[in-house]
Amino acid sequence: MNNIKNIKKIIFGIIVCLCFVCIIFFAGMKFAGGKGEPNITSTALTQQLQDINELATIEYHYTKVGEFENSLKLNGWSIPLTKKHFLLTYAGTLKAGVNMNDAKVTIHNKKIIVQVPDVKILNNSIDEKSIEVYDESKNIFNPISVDDYKTFALQQKTKVEEEAIENGILSEAATKTQKSIRMFLEMIPDLKDNYTIEVSFQ
Repeated sequence: MNNIKNIKKIIFGIIVCLCFVCIIFFAGMKFAGGKGEPNITSTALTQQLQDINELATIEYHYTKVGEFENSLKLNGWSIPLTKKHFLLTYAGTLKAGVNMNDAKVTIHNKKIIVQVPDVKILNNSIDEKSIEVYDESKNIFNPISVDDYKTFALQQKTKVEEEAIENGILSEAATKTQKSIRMFLEMIPDLKDNYTIEVSFQ
């Protein structure tokens, strides 16, 4: 369950983003000389890529179990009979991709060079309805508080992100980001046959 490779991974929103942006692009494309030839410029391509805002290329759902444990301390020593604990199960969704607001395009010798920011975790949210608490202690000297649940949830989200990164989520998102951007550009008439496309990270 903790192995990120066993979590179902799906491409999130790529097709929707591509179709939406293509519609905008073609609607705003200027044609040169009345011949129906697209006026492909670095400025136009940059604007259309930036209009995507966030490109999430990987989304996966996870289900986890976490254990919270805490005791009151005095001078670094745990005070007897003050231990509190609980088990928490929860489910969440993590999305990885790039922020396209800083995308840049240059055109040189029939080569379109696209530079985008490094991939990152765009969003990581826990479904509050999925949270279940088990084996909750009832310690009158150190009762469990709402802040305990909130703090623990934040720690678990950080742990999930670290596990995802350790298991190569960012590398996979980078590969899919490059592929998605190429797919988008190749949908522009005459571009695929007349230009080579290079996508790199800033």
